Amino acid sequence: MSAPMRMRTGLARTRGFSLVELMVGLALGLIAAAAAGAALLAAHAAYRATTDRVLIEERGQRALAIVTTLLRQAGWPGEPASGSPNPVNPALPVVSGADNCGQPAIAAVPACAKAAVGQGDALLVRFSGSGQPAAPAQPDDTMTDCSGYPVAARPAGVEASAGHVAENLLYVAAGADGVPQLLCRYPARRNGLIDGSGWTSGALVRGVASLQLRYGLDMDQDGRPERFETASAVLALGEAAWQRVVAVQIAMAVQGDRPGSATPVPGSASGAAWPAGTAAGDLPPAAAAKAGTAQRVFAATVRLRNAPRCQETLC
Repeated sequence: MSAPMRMRTGLARTRGFSLVELMVGLALGLIAAAAAGAALLAAHAAYRATTDRVLIEERGQRALAIVTTLLRQAGWPGEPASGSPNPVNPALPVVSGADNCGQPAIAAVPACAKAAVGQGDALLVRFSGSGQPAAPAQPDDTMTDCSGYPVAARPAGVEASAGHVAENLLYVAAGADGVPQLLCRYPARRNGLIDGSGWTSGALVRGVASLQLRYGLDMDQDGRPERFETASAVLALGEAAWQRVVAVQIAMAVQGDRPGSATPVPGSASGAAWPAGTAAGDLPPAAAAKAGTAQRVFAATVRLRNAPRCQETLC
Protein backbone atom coordinates (compact mmCIF):
# COMPACT_ATOMS: atom_id res chain seq x y z
CA MET A 1 0.00 0.00 0.00
CA SER A 2 1.35 3.38 -0.96
CA ALA A 3 2.19 6.07 1.63
CA PRO A 4 -0.67 8.43 0.61
CA MET A 5 -3.22 5.64 1.04
CA ARG A 6 -1.90 4.78 4.56
CA MET A 7 -2.15 8.48 5.55
CA ARG A 8 -5.79 8.71 4.44
CA THR A 9 -6.68 5.57 6.41
CA GLY A 10 -5.14 6.98 9.60
CA LEU A 11 -7.03 10.25 9.22
CA ALA A 12 -10.32 8.38 8.79
CA ARG A 13 -9.71 6.40 11.96
CA THR A 14 -9.12 9.54 14.11
CA ARG A 15 -12.16 11.47 12.87
CA GLY A 16 -14.20 13.13 15.79
CA PHE A 17 -17.97 13.32 16.46
CA SER A 18 -20.23 14.93 13.97
CA LEU A 19 -22.41 17.90 14.94
CA VAL A 20 -25.52 15.69 15.03
CA GLU A 21 -23.84 13.19 17.34
CA LEU A 22 -22.66 16.00 19.62
CA MET A 23 -26.16 17.49 19.85
CA VAL A 24 -27.71 14.10 20.64
CA GLY A 25 -25.12 13.53 23.38
CA LEU A 26 -25.77 16.94 24.90
CA ALA A 27 -29.53 16.33 24.87
CA LEU A 28 -29.14 12.97 26.60
CA GLY A 29 -26.87 14.56 29.20
CA LEU A 30 -29.39 17.32 29.89
CA ILE A 31 -32.19 14.76 30.28
CA ALA A 32 -30.11 12.76 32.75
CA ALA A 33 -29.20 15.91 34.70
CA ALA A 34 -32.86 17.00 34.83
CA ALA A 35 -33.93 13.56 36.07
CA ALA A 36 -31.24 13.61 38.74
CA GLY A 37 -32.28 17.12 39.81
CA ALA A 38 -35.95 16.11 40.04
CA ALA A 39 -35.03 13.06 42.10
CA LEU A 40 -32.94 15.23 44.42
CA LEU A 41 -35.78 17.72 44.89
CA ALA A 42 -38.26 14.91 45.56
CA ALA A 43 -35.93 13.34 48.11
CA HIS A 44 -35.39 16.71 49.79
CA ALA A 45 -39.14 17.36 49.96
CA ALA A 46 -39.75 13.89 51.42
CA TYR A 47 -37.02 14.45 54.00
CA ARG A 48 -38.44 17.86 54.91
CA ALA A 49 -41.97 16.46 55.31
CA THR A 50 -40.74 13.52 57.38
CA THR A 51 -38.64 15.60 59.75
CA ASP A 52 -41.52 18.06 60.24
CA ARG A 53 -43.95 15.22 60.99
CA VAL A 54 -41.54 13.88 63.60
CA LEU A 55 -41.15 17.38 65.06
CA ILE A 56 -44.92 17.89 65.20
CA GLU A 57 -45.42 14.49 66.85
CA GLU A 58 -42.83 15.29 69.51
CA ARG A 59 -44.34 18.73 70.15
CA GLY A 60 -47.91 17.47 70.30
CA GLN A 61 -47.17 14.58 72.63
CA ARG A 62 -45.14 16.81 74.93
CA ALA A 63 -47.87 19.47 75.06
CA LEU A 64 -50.54 16.85 75.78
CA ALA A 65 -48.40 15.32 78.53
CA ILE A 66 -47.98 18.71 80.23
CA VAL A 67 -51.70 19.55 80.16
CA THR A 68 -52.92 16.09 81.16
CA THR A 69 -50.45 15.87 84.05
CA LEU A 70 -51.61 19.22 85.43
CA LEU A 71 -55.26 18.20 85.15
CA ARG A 72 -54.62 14.93 86.98
CA GLN A 73 -52.97 16.93 89.78
CA ALA A 74 -55.85 19.43 89.93
CA GLY A 75 -57.37 19.64 93.38
CA TRP A 76 -54.67 17.73 95.21
CA PRO A 77 -54.75 17.19 98.18
CA GLY A 78 -58.51 17.22 97.63
CA GLU A 79 -60.79 17.86 100.58
CA PRO A 80 -58.66 17.78 103.74
CA ALA A 81 -59.89 16.41 107.01
CA SER A 82 -61.28 18.78 109.59
CA GLY A 83 -58.54 20.55 111.51
CA SER A 84 -55.97 20.22 108.74
CA PRO A 85 -53.21 22.87 109.07
CA ASN A 86 -53.48 23.62 105.34
CA PRO A 87 -57.17 23.66 104.34
CA VAL A 88 -58.13 24.40 100.76
CA ASN A 89 -60.52 27.19 99.86
CA PRO A 90 -63.69 25.53 98.53
CA ALA A 91 -64.83 28.78 96.92
CA LEU A 92 -62.04 28.60 94.32
CA PRO A 93 -62.50 25.98 91.60
CA VAL A 94 -59.59 23.60 91.06
CA VAL A 95 -60.14 23.90 87.28
CA SER A 96 -61.49 26.90 85.38
CA GLY A 97 -60.96 28.52 82.00
CA ALA A 98 -61.80 31.22 79.52
CA ASP A 99 -62.52 31.08 75.78
CA ASN A 100 -60.36 32.96 73.24
CA CYS A 101 -58.26 34.40 76.04
CA GLY A 102 -55.23 36.55 75.26
CA GLN A 103 -52.94 38.04 77.93
CA PRO A 104 -54.76 36.15 80.70
CA ALA A 105 -54.44 36.98 84.39
CA ILE A 106 -54.84 34.70 87.38
CA ALA A 107 -58.12 35.22 89.24
CA ALA A 108 -60.93 32.98 90.50
CA VAL A 109 -61.58 32.42 86.78
CA PRO A 110 -58.94 33.60 84.25
CA ALA A 111 -59.34 37.24 83.24
CA CYS A 112 -58.59 38.05 79.58
CA ALA A 113 -57.19 41.33 78.23
CA LYS A 114 -57.81 40.61 74.54
CA ALA A 115 -58.50 37.90 71.97
CA ALA A 116 -55.90 35.17 71.79
CA VAL A 117 -53.63 33.90 69.04
CA GLY A 118 -55.50 31.21 67.14
CA GLN A 119 -58.58 31.88 69.31
CA GLY A 120 -56.82 29.85 72.00
CA ASP A 121 -58.45 29.17 75.36
CA ALA A 122 -56.87 29.65 78.78
CA LEU A 123 -56.82 26.95 81.46
CA LEU A 124 -56.24 27.57 85.16
CA VAL A 125 -55.38 24.61 87.41
CA ARG A 126 -54.96 24.70 91.19
CA PHE A 127 -53.22 22.06 93.31
CA SER A 128 -50.79 21.53 96.16
CA GLY A 129 -47.68 19.40 96.19
CA SER A 130 -45.94 17.10 98.59
CA GLY A 131 -43.44 18.20 101.24
CA GLN A 132 -40.90 16.70 103.58
CA PRO A 133 -42.53 15.22 106.70
CA ALA A 134 -40.62 17.55 109.01
CA ALA A 135 -40.73 20.56 106.64
CA PRO A 136 -43.95 20.80 104.54
CA ALA A 137 -42.62 23.87 102.68
CA GLN A 138 -39.65 21.83 101.42
CA PRO A 139 -40.77 19.76 98.37
CA ASP A 140 -39.96 16.07 98.28
CA ASP A 141 -39.71 16.14 94.44
CA THR A 142 -42.72 13.88 93.86
CA MET A 143 -44.90 16.57 92.27
CA THR A 144 -44.04 19.39 89.86
CA ASP A 145 -45.87 22.23 88.18
CA CYS A 146 -45.69 23.31 84.53
CA SER A 147 -42.25 24.84 85.09
CA GLY A 148 -40.79 21.44 85.96
CA TYR A 149 -39.87 22.59 89.46
CA PRO A 150 -41.19 20.64 92.48
CA VAL A 151 -44.19 21.83 94.48
CA ALA A 152 -44.36 21.54 98.25
CA ALA A 153 -47.36 20.99 100.50
CA ARG A 154 -47.17 24.54 101.90
CA PRO A 155 -45.71 27.89 100.80
CA ALA A 156 -42.43 28.90 102.41
CA GLY A 157 -42.73 31.05 105.52
CA VAL A 158 -46.43 30.27 106.02
CA GLU A 159 -47.59 28.08 108.91
CA ALA A 160 -51.17 27.71 107.66
CA SER A 161 -52.64 28.85 104.35
CA ALA A 162 -56.03 28.83 102.66
CA GLY A 163 -56.03 27.64 99.09
CA HIS A 164 -53.74 25.48 97.03
CA VAL A 165 -50.02 26.11 96.86
CA ALA A 166 -49.71 26.25 93.05
CA GLU A 167 -51.82 27.89 90.37
CA ASN A 168 -50.80 27.17 86.78
CA LEU A 169 -52.30 29.19 83.92
CA LEU A 170 -51.89 27.74 80.43
CA TYR A 171 -52.46 29.84 77.30
CA VAL A 172 -51.29 30.40 73.71
CA ALA A 173 -49.32 33.47 72.57
CA ALA A 174 -46.88 34.42 69.83
CA GLY A 175 -43.15 34.33 70.46
CA ALA A 176 -40.68 37.04 69.53
CA ASP A 177 -40.42 35.55 66.02
CA GLY A 178 -44.20 35.44 65.59
CA VAL A 179 -44.49 31.65 65.95
CA PRO A 180 -47.33 30.65 68.32
CA GLN A 181 -46.44 28.67 71.41
CA LEU A 182 -47.92 27.21 74.57
CA LEU A 183 -47.03 29.23 77.66
CA CYS A 184 -47.62 28.81 81.37
CA ARG A 185 -47.80 31.26 84.28
CA TYR A 186 -46.66 29.64 87.52
CA PRO A 187 -45.64 30.70 91.06
CA ALA A 188 -42.32 32.48 91.44
CA ARG A 189 -39.72 30.86 93.66
CA ARG A 190 -37.09 32.13 96.02
CA ASN A 191 -34.23 29.78 96.88
CA GLY A 192 -36.18 27.07 95.10
CA LEU A 193 -39.29 27.47 97.31
CA ILE A 194 -42.73 28.93 96.51
CA ASP A 195 -43.22 31.91 98.82
CA GLY A 196 -46.22 33.69 97.28
CA SER A 197 -44.08 36.56 96.00
CA GLY A 198 -45.56 36.61 92.47
CA TRP A 199 -45.72 34.84 89.15
CA THR A 200 -43.39 33.85 86.34
CA SER A 201 -44.31 33.08 82.73
CA GLY A 202 -42.41 30.69 80.51
CA ALA A 203 -42.75 29.08 77.08
CA LEU A 204 -43.42 25.34 77.15
CA VAL A 205 -43.91 24.10 73.58
CA ARG A 206 -43.23 25.94 70.32
CA GLY A 207 -45.65 25.61 67.41
CA VAL A 208 -48.93 25.22 69.36
CA ALA A 209 -51.22 27.27 67.11
CA SER A 210 -54.42 26.90 69.13
CA LEU A 211 -55.65 25.35 72.38
CA GLN A 212 -59.34 24.49 72.75
CA LEU A 213 -61.02 23.13 75.87
CA ARG A 214 -64.42 21.80 76.88
CA TYR A 215 -65.44 20.94 80.42
CA GLY A 216 -67.44 17.87 81.41
CA LEU A 217 -70.20 18.80 83.88
CA ASP A 218 -71.64 16.35 86.39
CA MET A 219 -75.17 17.72 86.75
CA ASP A 220 -76.74 14.82 88.67
CA GLN A 221 -73.81 14.16 91.04
CA ASP A 222 -73.20 10.62 89.82
CA GLY A 223 -69.51 11.31 89.19
CA ARG A 224 -69.85 11.22 85.38
CA PRO A 225 -70.09 14.14 82.96
CA GLU A 226 -73.47 14.54 81.26
CA ARG A 227 -72.23 17.07 78.71
CA PHE A 228 -69.11 18.97 77.69
CA GLU A 229 -69.41 22.75 77.53
CA THR A 230 -67.15 25.67 76.62
CA ALA A 231 -65.85 27.94 79.37
CA SER A 232 -68.37 30.62 78.40
CA ALA A 233 -71.25 28.15 78.73
CA VAL A 234 -70.01 26.97 82.13
CA LEU A 235 -69.65 30.54 83.37
CA ALA A 236 -73.19 31.32 82.19
CA LEU A 237 -74.41 28.76 84.75
CA GLY A 238 -72.65 30.73 87.50
CA GLU A 239 -69.12 30.54 88.91
CA ALA A 240 -70.24 27.69 91.21
CA ALA A 241 -70.76 25.53 88.12
CA TRP A 242 -66.97 25.08 87.95
CA GLN A 243 -67.36 22.89 91.02
CA ARG A 244 -69.26 20.40 88.84
CA VAL A 245 -66.39 19.88 86.36
CA VAL A 246 -65.22 16.25 86.51
CA ALA A 247 -63.48 15.93 83.11
CA VAL A 248 -61.81 18.13 80.50
CA GLN A 249 -61.55 17.71 76.72
CA ILE A 250 -58.29 19.01 75.21
CA ALA A 251 -57.56 19.78 71.55
CA MET A 252 -54.41 21.43 70.23
CA ALA A 253 -53.42 22.36 66.69
CA VAL A 254 -49.65 21.95 66.40
CA GLN A 255 -47.61 23.14 63.44
CA GLY A 256 -44.11 22.47 62.18
CA ASP A 257 -41.31 24.81 61.16
CA ARG A 258 -40.61 23.95 57.51
CA PRO A 259 -42.58 25.64 54.70
CA GLY A 260 -43.60 23.16 52.05
CA SER A 261 -43.77 20.22 54.45
CA ALA A 262 -47.56 19.98 54.41
CA THR A 263 -49.10 16.88 52.85
CA PRO A 264 -52.86 16.48 52.33
CA VAL A 265 -53.96 14.00 55.01
CA PRO A 266 -57.74 13.81 55.61
CA GLY A 267 -58.63 14.88 59.12
CA SER A 268 -55.07 15.91 59.95
CA ALA A 269 -55.89 19.59 60.38
CA SER A 270 -58.62 21.45 62.20
CA GLY A 271 -61.95 21.97 60.53
CA ALA A 272 -65.11 20.10 59.60
CA ALA A 273 -63.46 16.68 59.95
CA TRP A 274 -63.94 16.85 63.74
CA PRO A 275 -67.39 16.46 65.36
CA ALA A 276 -69.20 19.61 66.43
CA GLY A 277 -69.65 20.07 70.15
CA THR A 278 -66.15 18.81 70.95
CA ALA A 279 -62.93 20.64 71.77
CA ALA A 280 -61.38 19.51 68.47
CA GLY A 281 -64.45 20.73 66.60
CA ASP A 282 -63.96 24.18 68.18
CA LEU A 283 -60.53 24.60 66.59
CA PRO A 284 -60.44 27.41 64.00
CA PRO A 285 -59.55 26.61 60.37
CA ALA A 286 -55.87 25.82 59.99
CA ALA A 287 -53.85 28.90 59.11
CA ALA A 288 -50.15 28.15 59.44
CA ALA A 289 -47.86 31.14 59.80
CA LYS A 290 -45.80 29.91 56.84
CA ALA A 291 -47.49 28.78 53.65
CA GLY A 292 -47.52 25.02 53.23
CA THR A 293 -46.36 24.24 56.77
CA ALA A 294 -47.69 20.95 58.13
CA GLN A 295 -50.21 21.02 60.98
CA ARG A 296 -51.84 18.31 63.07
CA VAL A 297 -54.48 18.11 65.81
CA PHE A 298 -53.81 16.35 69.13
CA ALA A 299 -56.82 15.60 71.34
CA ALA A 300 -57.52 13.87 74.64
CA THR A 301 -60.10 13.68 77.42
CA VAL A 302 -58.88 13.72 81.02
CA ARG A 303 -60.93 12.60 84.01
CA LEU A 304 -60.14 14.67 87.11
CA ARG A 305 -58.79 12.47 89.89
CA ASN A 306 -59.45 14.99 92.65
CA ALA A 307 -62.67 16.59 91.46
CA PRO A 308 -64.31 18.44 94.38
CA ARG A 309 -67.73 17.45 95.57
CA CYS A 310 -70.54 19.76 94.57
CA GLN A 311 -71.64 21.30 97.86
CA GLU A 312 -75.21 22.44 98.28
CA THR A 313 -74.11 25.96 99.16
CA LEU A 314 -72.20 26.26 95.90
CA CYS A 315 -74.29 24.35 93.34
